[in-house]
Amino acid sequence: MNNKPLSTALFSCAIAASLAGCASVGPRGIELSRTDFNVAIQRTDAEQLLLNVVRQRYSDPVMFLDISSVSSSMSRSANLSLSGFFPQGLGSDSYNGGVGGSFSESPLVFYSPNTGERFVRQMLTPIDLRTLSLLLQSGWSIERVLLLGSESIAGISNSATGDGSFRKLVDQLRSLQRTEQLTFAIETYGTVDVLVIIPAASAVTTAAYLEVCRLLQIQPDGKPIRMQRAVGSRDASGNYLSIVTRSLFSSLYYLSNGVEAPPADTRSGVLQPRAVRGGIFDGGDLFNVRSSDSMPANAAIRVRYRDRWFYVPDSDPDTRTTFALLSILLLLQSSDTAKMSPLISLSPSR
Repeated sequence: MNNKPLSTALFSCAIAASLAGCASVGPRGIELSRTDFNVAIQRTDAEQLLLNVVRQRYSDPVMFLDISSVSSSMSRSANLSLSGFFPQGLGSDSYNGGVGGSFSESPLVFYSPNTGERFVRQMLTPIDLRTLSLLLQSGWSIERVLLLGSESIAGISNSATGDGSFRKLVDQLRSLQRTEQLTFAIETYGTVDVLVIIPAASAVTTAAYLEVCRLLQIQPDGKPIRMQRAVGSRDASGNYLSIVTRSLFSSLYYLSNGVEAPPADTRSGVLQPRAVRGGIFDGGDLFNVRSSDSMPANAAIRVRYRDRWFYVPDSDPDTRTTFALLSILLLLQSSDTAKMSPLISLSPSR
């Protein structure tokens, strides 16, 4: 008796059973797609943010397109077919069989343009002191936070065309922060927040602390430095130094000074040159975006705009760090930071 048809049939059944057992994707479906969706959303969010910084360099309107939801369904199927012709006693059995299977995924991505009053308020509302406190208490560089998030402190202007005094101030504060000689907190008076910078006792005699006091025109007595949102050098009561915070829109515009201007666009008048000095953007360490006619290799973030590529090299950790901070600010500005509890809150005192 010829057992070949029987063995083939059993083999086909085994394959079909194996496929049928995988017909329900279950946890494997998460492994197949979740990381890929995560990476794709993170990458395109970064590209969109870089695109809007570049748009600010060209004085073009900004536009954000949010992903409101992602839905994906997966399915597998298996099938088996067997047929044969077995004449009796002739020893010439005829048979055939088939095994098949399929896998399908149907992702649905829903986009929502970020427009309307809520978006305008998100972009134009000055950054809250509570937001700055959260960032500082979380370990972000005070130099980077204040360069990106403030227009002025105690009347010292933070401008790409300034005299460098603001950069000197935040450099010295960063020096104290690196040696763990600064603590940050929030004091609240009703609905008014006060950002408090507390120097350690060991900081009072350091050159960095003395330079901070000189620039802020305060006594080097080791007392906490209190700042309230106000114009001028001090608030109306004279008890607090003033701080003017940027809006997210003005932060984008400020960073757009670091976008490399293609010579052809400058010559044609499409792009106006900006007077930048002080080393912050002119080859400095805050934020620098390169441009190229061809797709750049080894780019951490890249986006095509106006027939050119704009990108942040993977070898530029300073720009990548500033970009990460900008991304966090965008998230915080879209939430209600007034209801967030600071990590450290002090009882009001004068």
